[in-house]
Amino acid sequence: MPRALKVCSTPGCPNLTPRGRCGTHTREADQQRGSSAQRGYGPSWARRRANYLRRHPACRLCPAPATVADHHPVSRRDLVAQGVTDPDADHRLRPLCASCHGRETAKHQPGGFNLR
Repeated sequence: MPRALKVCSTPGCPNLTPRGRCGTHTREADQQRGSSAQRGYGPSWARRRANYLRRHPACRLCPAPATVADHHPVSRRDLVAQGVTDPDADHRLRPLCASCHGRETAKHQPGGFNLR
């Protein structure tokens, strides 16, 4: 059975959508956010992440294998804003599994994912 449509989560928007933002506001948010490469997660990050996870294979918070190199205790965005020359240095990362990363991001970032 189909779910009822809800009002777009952007304040003042009357459009109905299955969940979250309407199509117009989703596109606007994606453009503001920029691509992963524009946010600093291009090919060099992918290599650095792979090397880091090879050296740190276990999640820091549970016994699962690590799949995410998490910026901790300050997010990459905040490190860049502070003018840190190498925000991806090993001492700024911690290995986490995807489950722990999602939980930690939702807990420690205002509004959780994508709302900063």
